[in-house]
Amino acid sequence: MIVHSKRPDIERAALRLFVTRGVRGTTVRDIAADAGVAEGTLYRHWRSKRDLARALFRASAAALADDVRRAAEAETTASAKLVAAIGALFRAARDETLLYELLVLPPSRDTQDFMAHAESPAKVLAAIVAEGQRRHELGGIDPRLAAECIMGAVNRVAIYRRLGALPRRLAQYEQELVGALLAGLVPLRRRRATA
Repeated sequence: MIVHSKRPDIERAALRLFVTRGVRGTTVRDIAADAGVAEGTLYRHWRSKRDLARALFRASAAALADDVRRAAEAETTASAKLVAAIGALFRAARDETLLYELLVLPPSRDTQDFMAHAESPAKVLAAIVAEGQRRHELGGIDPRLAAECIMGAVNRVAIYRRLGALPRRLAQYEQELVGALLAGLVPLRRRRATA
């Protein structure tokens, strides 16, 4: 007899509930009911709801960071790396909606430590900006600030698109946003030279 692990079912249920209700607003009972398992089944894999939430946050962030990194590695210039990285963020927002939404939930006292030592797309973006600055391709903004501005801009477009405030398809906003973000990062003298 083949026994199938319920872990993926539990993770999918928890992901849906954390996105719709928040971590604090979701109980172990809710997750178990949504996954079709007994409450005790969760404790075979995680010590607590908090451990499950932390694992989901970190795994989601690491997967998205890997996607962003792989997209950027295919390019040579900092600007091209950022275009590819932002494209990966847009694809995640469009194709992996729940995972992406989990990552853009506002941090709370319950979740603020989840990402402290985790790999994240923002760290990948900051490294791209720092490398571009070392190569004199990008301006002197703090790389972490630049990364958070990029993440924030993509997140807001994705959120407002989902809410219906932005009527076009998500991909149609990508090029406009990339242009605006790069305009803030590429030094003016370099923009004039390439225009």
